Amino acid sequence: MTTTRATRVARHRVPGGRLVAGGTLAVGVAAVTMVIALYSAGSEPKTADDGLGGPGLLVEWLLPFFRLLATMATVGCAGALLAAVVLLRTDGGPLGMQGRRAIRDASNAAIIWAVSSFAGAILTAAILLATPINLLRLRLDDALAVPEVKSLLITGILVVALAVGIRRAETASGAGLGVLVAIAALVPNALTAFPRNESYVVLAGAALVIHVIAATTWVGGLAGLVRYGRASRAGLPLVLERFSQVALLSSIAVLLSGLISAAGRLAAKGGGFDKVLDVLTSDAYGALLLAKTVAFLILIIGGWFHRRHTIGDIDATGSRFWQLIAGELFIMAVAIGLSIALAQTI
Repeated sequence: MTTTRATRVARHRVPGGRLVAGGTLAVGVAAVTMVIALYSAGSEPKTADDGLGGPGLLVEWLLPFFRLLATMATVGCAGALLAAVVLLRTDGGPLGMQGRRAIRDASNAAIIWAVSSFAGAILTAAILLATPINLLRLRLDDALAVPEVKSLLITGILVVALAVGIRRAETASGAGLGVLVAIAALVPNALTAFPRNESYVVLAGAALVIHVIAATTWVGGLAGLVRYGRASRAGLPLVLERFSQVALLSSIAVLLSGLISAAGRLAAKGGGFDKVLDVLTSDAYGALLLAKTVAFLILIIGGWFHRRHTIGDIDATGSRFWQLIAGELFIMAVAIGLSIALAQTI
């Protein structure tokens, strides 16, 4: 009896351990990519030598790392919710064991997302107001007036509501409401991602909203496939078929919206759409953008390869299929790191 109980406990704990290990590895890959990209573009945080004080170099570096952590937590939350609502769909009925597990994971990821958003709001206020964090309380009204700070606080509040609201969800319909809240939480930051004085901000910002939602769905869906799809070999073909449909639509949306958003951003930097190619080939932002585009093209080609050669016969492809998935997740982590570096590059 004791041995059997210990075995059950061990089986229950192993997936959680793998989740933490996998998440830590993904964050590490994305962080290394981000740091390399920042230095390559000359966009690494620097302390201004103006004699006026400020938040300090540590705070300058913490901001992109918290952005990265928030993004990875967003992907984890989205992947778990997508698994519960689409990949493991029960047509609105009670969630199965894997569905309930996905909901718990989504709630935990949402907590990390919320904490990272609130921390990001504090760091952003300190940097934009050139004020040490311990003195921000003296400039609270100024901090709350900064759009980037307000968007992070709104996101944090929405995600706290998400974490609490879905914790006890028992049906796919209830989890579906969580998906809507998660999408709403993605919008504020996307709308304030570009400087407000750019003439092409409407085009770039609108496209970026779609880009962020589609990319989060795609990357999160793949992570959810690995986390929950492997639990049932009998049900894996159906889960793969559903994910393939989501991935196809998401990848198309990512590519098109990314091109439109990039064109708007490059036009704003160059002063017109006729200057897009000049900025793309001569500016650090353009170089990072090209690297990110290459990463996503590799992912799109990888997805096509899966649909043509591995998904149809998962039993025959076996470990090769999961090796390809691991490679895709690695490239996705690299792409996320490049995305954060892009956000830091003016």
